[in-house]
Amino acid sequence: MPVKAPAAPEFDVVIIGAGLAGLACARDLVAAGLSVKVLEAADAPGGRVRTDLVEGFRLDRGFQVLLTEYPEARRVLDYDALQLKNFVPGALVRQAGSFHRFADPNRELRKALSFAFDPVVPFGDKLRVRRLRHECLKMTDADLFATAEETTRDFLRRAGFSPWMMERFFEPFFGGVFLERHLITSARWFRWLFRAFAEGFAAVPELGMEQIPAQMASKIANGVITCEAPVRAIEQSAKGWRVDAGWAGRFMTRHLVMAAREPEAKSMLLKIRKPGAAPARIWNRTTAFYYAASASPVDEPVIVLNGDGPTAGPVNHLAVMSMVSAAYAPPGAHLICANVVGAAPDTDQGMAALEIDVRNQMRRWFGDQVNGWGALAGYPIAHALPLQSNYHTERPAPVDSGIVLCGDYATTASIQGALVSGANAAASVLKSRPVLA
Repeated sequence: MPVKAPAAPEFDVVIIGAGLAGLACARDLVAAGLSVKVLEAADAPGGRVRTDLVEGFRLDRGFQVLLTEYPEARRVLDYDALQLKNFVPGALVRQAGSFHRFADPNRELRKALSFAFDPVVPFGDKLRVRRLRHECLKMTDADLFATAEETTRDFLRRAGFSPWMMERFFEPFFGGVFLERHLITSARWFRWLFRAFAEGFAAVPELGMEQIPAQMASKIANGVITCEAPVRAIEQSAKGWRVDAGWAGRFMTRHLVMAAREPEAKSMLLKIRKPGAAPARIWNRTTAFYYAASASPVDEPVIVLNGDGPTAGPVNHLAVMSMVSAAYAPPGAHLICANVVGAAPDTDQGMAALEIDVRNQMRRWFGDQVNGWGALAGYPIAHALPLQSNYHTERPAPVDSGIVLCGDYATTASIQGALVSGANAAASVLKSRPVLA
């Protein structure tokens, strides 16, 4: 008599992907008492928020920061346990062969007084920044949503900012935040972020950005998350969904949440989607190069901006991560991260050519010391952030062919957006109960 194959284990919810959105979704569903299985293709949770240890240096997979005023991050993360290390407010701007310190008068009065007399941008622009800060701090989210949608560039032009202020500050600073220097990102989202920068800090956990998903995963019961379990196939059945994760097994679930990166999610959805085109989405690209150095080219934990524009070189911004957190580098060394916006070469030859241009630009900034920088790694990220062309009030999690979707593309292009999207997906599942008997 043939042996009957064991039945696939049944869960209330299977979540594909253990990035920030998938972890946030799992956290809420487990807290609600549901049985949950999270399947992650990589060797650890985190998605795009990962940190590699290379020769004693902590390399985040792409330049990333946490804005401490993100409401959802404040709700779900233990900031004290992360031991957050802050960047100083403002920026150091390279322009016409010199460095200029852009300081916030509400945070660094002495440096701001020096900036007030720096001719790098007209004095009127400095007054307009102060007015913009005041207006953004007064605005509620409801106020933001009541404004007309437009691009950030159009909004800043209407606000009277000069071409010098655009090129020397807004394009490199918010180009580094949006990962696009054309500033076609939603002005609503720009003002929301401007408020977050004004109220809080850009920060990283002491031991690297991966500590964020690691902390979230540690608060989810053992056995819920299975790593190195790429999903091979999904199939709808009378009882819900069958999910084939190869060696990790096959699982039955009433509710399926897709929290994988959008390229992988689209590939899986195409196999089961009802006729109809998938929504088109533009993804902004970036590449981060990491260098080991015996000395830091700057004397404070500040972001250094390219205020001369892309014709001056590919680097949009630079940060010495070991000045922010000493744990990013071994004793006696420094870790430098140079960031390119808009490019993510897909070949070794392309990366090598881009790195040559990056190093040449850094020599123009910092001189011969750059010759001693040792290249550690380069991270080209083609799907770094979805283009945030509009910013709406919160919506329910999107659903495609009966599968609940979550990720920063479903809300806002940020850590805040990923966490909110996960919470929205969990709320959608809970709303559609009953669960399996």
